[in-house]
Amino acid sequence: MTEKTRFGHLQVPLKRVHIELTNACEFGCRFCPKSIMERSYGFMDKELGKKIISEVAQNNIAEKVTFHVMGEPTMHPDFFEFLEHAAAVGQKVGLTTNGRNLGGAVGKRLLDYPLHQLDISFQTPTEESFPLREAGKLTFQEYLDGIMDFFTEYRRRWPQTIIKFRFLNTIFPVKTLEKVAGPIKVMSSTKELRATFKEWVQNIHRRLGVEEADTQEALRRVDGLVSYKWNVVEILPNLFFETYILEDWGHAFTGGKVYDAWAGYCFGMRDHFAILQNGDVTLCCIDFSGKTVIGNLNNNSLEEVLSTDEFGEIMAGFAKFRPVHPYCKRCMGSATRLSWLLKPVLGVLALGALKPFFHKKTKLFTEK
Repeated sequence: MTEKTRFGHLQVPLKRVHIELTNACEFGCRFCPKSIMERSYGFMDKELGKKIISEVAQNNIAEKVTFHVMGEPTMHPDFFEFLEHAAAVGQKVGLTTNGRNLGGAVGKRLLDYPLHQLDISFQTPTEESFPLREAGKLTFQEYLDGIMDFFTEYRRRWPQTIIKFRFLNTIFPVKTLEKVAGPIKVMSSTKELRATFKEWVQNIHRRLGVEEADTQEALRRVDGLVSYKWNVVEILPNLFFETYILEDWGHAFTGGKVYDAWAGYCFGMRDHFAILQNGDVTLCCIDFSGKTVIGNLNNNSLEEVLSTDEFGEIMAGFAKFRPVHPYCKRCMGSATRLSWLLKPVLGVLALGALKPFFHKKTKLFTEK
């Protein structure tokens, strides 16, 4: 276990630091808060991005930097310079991508870069659900073929890279979001989730030439999944399927009354924080509009931002399971009095107790 040290008011290393290379994206996904984001679109300055990566590496702030918050990182014109700089300073990199560019020139070039982790936010795994991406003229088959062709070759070259295919799960419809975005339906039952994943397992295993015994073991694991919770299932060494339940981004789509949380547990600043494309430092990756900005890195170092009295008060509150920032109180809040009373208690007990489990990397398959 890595020994924790202090960096400003923060205990480090964290699991990751999110760096938003851009908040622009080619898709208009109906389940994404892009439509209500209150920030201008832009791209992170190249020198600022390099400075951030260097400071994270030099101070052992996180196990990896992850190019992700809003937007599609591979759209940045200097994307590969960021990868090269991270390698030069010894910083592990994770990439979260919608996969749109993996089937083209970007994907061909990316084949030469051994990422620590690659998360492909496929989200809509069927032709029926793909229209939710609002991807213009791109067809589902073109999208699928581009990603799978890239994946097959990348996996062959870099089997040690952790790869996650991430999917949306809408077992609990979010009426507040659907009022704005329209109906959203993706793998909304356990039966549908298992059937979809079995088809994906067989397709991937066929492409990779996996032995039948390993395929049957992966299918057995899929049979243990249920649609009413977060799922992470390993289908080969370092290869995972992950599902996320549809949510409304911290009550961002809620027009009615929200009771601010009086207590609760949050992973923000416990295992990650985010840096937006303009250099703003925010408390977590859920804050898509930058409401929790605690400083900017254009004129300050990361250590200076994380050492302010304001941030110290926020961290002191987190240590006592009490949100201090108004945005955190609303994000962790509730729409009913009963939920307001019970949610913080359940959150502290469940998330606090299960955190070691969430971050424990289990090896269910063994390398051959």
